[in-house]
Amino acid sequence: MSDVMERPSKTQRHPSSSQQIKMMVGKLPAEEREVLLLVCVQGMSYQDAAHELGISTVAVKDRLLRARLGLIRKLDL
Repeated sequence: MSDVMERPSKTQRHPSSSQQIKMMVGKLPAEEREVLLLVCVQGMSYQDAAHELGISTVAVKDRLLRARLGLIRKLDL
């Protein structure tokens, strides 16, 4: 158990600056980037983001998931 606690996490092995994250967000497809910014940065609810974009809440959730997974892959987390 102590072995697990002593191993550095992936984020410690691969530190990501906020500049790098901003750059990766900018490389996301526009639909995913829009949802990510509305929900995660501006704090909109899924319903409000859906209304703002003229899409369903299911589409918001789907795009947000794809955006998050894309960032995880790009940042190697």
